[in-house]
Amino acid sequence: MNNSLDLRPRHWCLHLVPHSHSKHVNIVAANYAAHAPLIILDCGRQYDASLVARAAHGRKEIMDRIGIQRAFICSETTRLIQQTPAGKRPVVILDLLSSFYDENVRMSTRIYLFGRILVHLERLSRGAGLAVIVPPPPSPSDYFLNRLMDSAPRVLPYHIPPSSSQQLKLF
Repeated sequence: MNNSLDLRPRHWCLHLVPHSHSKHVNIVAANYAAHAPLIILDCGRQYDASLVARAAHGRKEIMDRIGIQRAFICSETTRLIQQTPAGKRPVVILDLLSSFYDENVRMSTRIYLFGRILVHLERLSRGAGLAVIVPPPPSPSDYFLNRLMDSAPRVLPYHIPPSSSQQLKLF
């Protein structure tokens, strides 16, 4: 996901993007919205409207093409995804898993709700396209990420471009 989101109709893709590069996701979303409408479901406070506005060069028509909705807890995330229509607008889900790490919610409840989400990801993929953005796992035994990766038809890790600057030698 260096320059674009994989948003092909009747398809979904899981993008593994570190939080430190979420700024790039916002810019790519603004670039996409310059050409077509887009729905963004922000599940982890990753959407930055001011950054998107700058990337859109302040053009209101681009900002108006982005439908943004937010969820903060796993039950809201589940409801939001269940209520999102699979239609003519592609869907980007930012930081889907963050609300499922809330230890104040019983694990059995989180697992049940996450199972419901997987069903609706499949439904949303039948529309104009679906991109799910999550950070790489903090540990290889991450239950939710492993289930998500097993369900995704395509997983794209984020590749950090090599630095073009080199440190100059003093001597």
